[in-house]
Amino acid sequence: MGAEGGERLRLEQEASPNHTVLIVEDEVFTRLMIADELRSAGYEVIEAATADEALDVLAYIAGVSVVISDIRMPGSMDGLRFARRVRSEYAPIHIVLTSGDLMNVNSVDHDGFFSKPYDVKKIINHIKTLFD
Repeated sequence: MGAEGGERLRLEQEASPNHTVLIVEDEVFTRLMIADELRSAGYEVIEAATADEALDVLAYIAGVSVVISDIRMPGSMDGLRFARRVRSEYAPIHIVLTSGDLMNVNSVDHDGFFSKPYDVKKIINHIKTLFD
């Protein structure tokens, strides 16, 4: 097993298989990149391109532990409004917000904020702290 394989195995062993992450991101490349990294770290991952799609996922799929959502998205609601809705309807779910714009997200109840471009490994480490 090469160094890369050893690193991947170590990351998979660190994550709990009981945690499912819902990624809400309209930029396909960004969504695929973070989804791949989270899967490599051992998380179950569900992807959605809009808040509307994500709400459908939450309504029909149980067990989502963390939502990672971009703030600026197309559709009927942006990530801030989506985060408020998740917090009110699915209180146990942790919410991590991301944005390419510097913004004040203090008015939104969330469990972390990362500016884009972000370091996926930092997000993974942050998710781990949510369950410690």
